[in-house]
Amino acid sequence: MTRQTMSRRPNFWLITSLLALALAACTAPTDDPKPGAVPTSVTAEEKPVAGPKKITAEELNERIQQSQAPLILDVRTEEEYELGHIPGALNIPYNELSSRLREIEVAKTEEIVVYCFAGKRAKIAETTLDNYGYVNLRDLDGHFKYWRRGGHPVEKP
Repeated sequence: MTRQTMSRRPNFWLITSLLALALAACTAPTDDPKPGAVPTSVTAEEKPVAGPKKITAEELNERIQQSQAPLILDVRTEEEYELGHIPGALNIPYNELSSRLREIEVAKTEEIVVYCFAGKRAKIAETTLDNYGYVNLRDLDGHFKYWRRGGHPVEKP
């Protein structure tokens, strides 16, 4: 291709420019520290955001037995809930949470334990609750999968 032919093809220059930008982005220096480097101070804006605190199945079960359980929120489907759930749990599927917040009858500062089967849906639900101002969220360590595996009581409607 001659230089004259290339200049008549605007797509050639667009593609060439995009490829050059992509290559530059791949080789740009990162902010990752070099091995052995001493970390500099971190401002509050740069600190990683911590997720909800964990609660173990054993600790939650003990609190249930002592009638000191927080609100327990099961964010699995209704069908999963009916097959078995943690005693006293309120079922609001994670994808319905925003429209059903009125069913959570505790103050936004009170403790809420959130669980699903393995953790993915609970994380989404915790983000939703956090966005609505709930500040005392706990994530059930191992979720319902580990609750059952540990032999803890399961309730059915």
